[in-house]
Amino acid sequence: MKQTFFLISILIATNLYGQELTKKVGSIEIELIGHQYLRNDDFELTKKKTNKKNRPFEKIYLDSNGIVIKKVTFGKHHNTDLRLTDKIKIYQYNNEQLEEIVLYESDYEKNVYPFSKTELTYGTTGKLTDSTTYSITDNSSHKINFEYDENSNKTKTILYPDYYYERNFDSINRLKSFKQIFENKLRWEWTYAYTEKQRIGTFRTHYNDGEDYTKLEIVSYNEKGNRIEIEEKQVSRDGLNEKTKFFFHPNGLLQKIEKYQSYSNSEEYGLNSFTDIKLKTKINLDDGTIKRINDVIVTK
Repeated sequence: MKQTFFLISILIATNLYGQELTKKVGSIEIELIGHQYLRNDDFELTKKKTNKKNRPFEKIYLDSNGIVIKKVTFGKHHNTDLRLTDKIKIYQYNNEQLEEIVLYESDYEKNVYPFSKTELTYGTTGKLTDSTTYSITDNSSHKINFEYDENSNKTKTILYPDYYYERNFDSINRLKSFKQIFENKLRWEWTYAYTEKQRIGTFRTHYNDGEDYTKLEIVSYNEKGNRIEIEEKQVSRDGLNEKTKFFFHPNGLLQKIEKYQSYSNSEEYGLNSFTDIKLKTKINLDDGTIKRINDVIVTK
């Protein structure tokens, strides 16, 4: 009954507003404008790049405090034209607490339709205890539960009783390990060590299929605690290595993200793509708002 009411209400909203769902809202607008360098017939990177018209692949709308209200992405899987709307997410709050996320999708004829709704539930301490996603397309639902330690660190994300993600933290609340458990068996894990300005993660798979492998992730921070570089390198085998660099405005706001690739540990990195970040607002941004904006961009 609850889901039927949701479907009726969401269809009415879609019919009333249609493409108005893509319109600007809030006090802050962010455009993420991506470019990828093309490769030649020998698979070598060239200086030719995509998106010469600088169209955004995503727009993010936030309120004056840097709280996300809406996200709109552009370009679909089988048609990458960035004039075509892909997905729209609407975020709804109750007393500044995220309560509901409604996802819309579009077809290849620019028609927008509701796809799913996610409801979030909080405990007496204000921690998120579960989220339930209701699907419009097949009338199904799925609930995810969350558990925390005594320091309020999220220790478990439970998709099913025998399928969950587990996190462990040290005495100063730094992430020590991150594991995937499937059918009550350890499938893969990250373990972490720290230096003054780096977090070094080691990833190992445990499938026992003869194809298990190891890789490293090195996250570097500047003096303000902002991530400035993430490098993922293969250890036990050759394969794709990736490096991401973050650049900031003088006020600490993210300005640009560059992505580099190499296909063996003996090969130098080449700049594969980059994202320019453009922000439009008429308000002054304090440090807290800037941090929330950066978090929305990086964790999108």
